[in-house]
Amino acid sequence: MNKFALLLFVLVAGAGSVISQSTATSVTYNKIVQPALMLELPYDVSVSEGFIIDNLKKTGYNAETKGKLFWKQNKLDGYYVFKDVRLQGASQSSDLYFKVERKSKRSKDQSVIYLLAGTGGEQFISESSDPTTYRAAMDFLNGFVDQSAQYKLNIDIKGQENAVKDAEKRLDKLIENEKDLNKKIDQLQKDLKKNRNDQDDQQKKVENEKRKLEKLKDHSSN
Repeated sequence: MNKFALLLFVLVAGAGSVISQSTATSVTYNKIVQPALMLELPYDVSVSEGFIIDNLKKTGYNAETKGKLFWKQNKLDGYYVFKDVRLQGASQSSDLYFKVERKSKRSKDQSVIYLLAGTGGEQFISESSDPTTYRAAMDFLNGFVDQSAQYKLNIDIKGQENAVKDAEKRLDKLIENEKDLNKKIDQLQKDLKKNRNDQDDQQKKVENEKRKLEKLKDHSSN
């Protein structure tokens, strides 16, 4: 890699890390404007949702204890709710409210994650009201940036592994079909050979019957 390419790579990577950090914002929850955090990811909504669950598990929280998709049913005012999550660096457990949306109608492969952090009873914190928990929530969300690429890569690898398995299954099926076709060809060749032999035999019978007919006609003329 030449110096110019290396410099360009460093600049792009540095810019990406700045853009990809979570930022403070405000959202409306239950008709009330609340302090929140926002993070943009270059992946579609389903990938970002799965990544949230994956990262919650790393904190020791199991979002799927009541079924694989239980967390999707536990939704309030458009937010996925996870109670009593212990975030690293926080002095107490937090209730985390996540909403994942497409960044825009044109950007189906880009999504935005909104995070509300609360201390119970839908009391949401801000940087000024609880700086420790707020920083822990921000660090948790910022952790998505470094880990999401590997998570997406793992999804792509698994998807490609499944594609390979499907392709191999189709190949195996074609090979089996070829065996069946070869059996049919062998049988058809045997049937063809038998048919030719039967034709020869029948041709001899036809000729024999014709000779008999000629003899009868000769006797009739005499």
